[in-house]
Amino acid sequence: MNLAGYVRLRAVKRQKGEHLSFKTIPMSLIRTFSMMLGEIDFLGTYVKPFYMTNEEEKAFLPFPLPAFFVLGLFMVLMPILLMNLLIGLAVGDIESVRRNAQLKRLAMQVILHTELERKLPQFLLERVDKIEIIEYPNDAKAKLGFIDSILRKWFGNPFSDDALDMVMDNGEDYVVTELGKAKNKLKEITHTLEVQQQLLRLIVQKMEIKTEADDVDEGVSPSNMNQHGTSSKWTSPKIRKKLRSVLSFSNRSH
Repeated sequence: MNLAGYVRLRAVKRQKGEHLSFKTIPMSLIRTFSMMLGEIDFLGTYVKPFYMTNEEEKAFLPFPLPAFFVLGLFMVLMPILLMNLLIGLAVGDIESVRRNAQLKRLAMQVILHTELERKLPQFLLERVDKIEIIEYPNDAKAKLGFIDSILRKWFGNPFSDDALDMVMDNGEDYVVTELGKAKNKLKEITHTLEVQQQLLRLIVQKMEIKTEADDVDEGVSPSNMNQHGTSSKWTSPKIRKKLRSVLSFSNRSH
């Protein structure tokens, strides 16, 4: 970008107008760095010289199209891509610094606790540092004497025997109520199923749909019914007669 600006905007032979900021390579380099910081000077460096090119005495911008093309490329690469890249790197550095700070904070806490253990008396450490603790949930840990009796009298103890009995009674009443609701729902469901069964029977009769009970031949005694409650087709008189005729024909052929 430095050399491109130097070539495009430096002084041209037989032209009076000169861009002093791009006259030499070091000055062009400094000007490019200032443009990276946001000081592009679009009006003074590009717009005014572009409209003065038609005058012979003030030809400040001899190559306008390459100049604007390189300027657009500079605007895309430097302020947008480069700055976003730097911001992303800064965010990544902040995250790494935060993690390191958390680790250092934990290390400092460990050092502080270690120093406190060294400075505290031994009998205090023995009372605090215990290998195992035995808890008795039903044991009264502390009593305030007269104050405790006053508090129990006025505010009551929610964990007394009377309070526990009251809670148990309320729980039993709730269970009984829920069981009654469940029984009523079961009765309603049973009644609904019976009504639907009757409706299905009426529909079957109306549409003349044959069922397994209709396959029983006439003259079949109840003793010929199988154990599942349905008649067997092989026990009907017609089937028996046909079987006898087939057996007699086979015997004659032999």
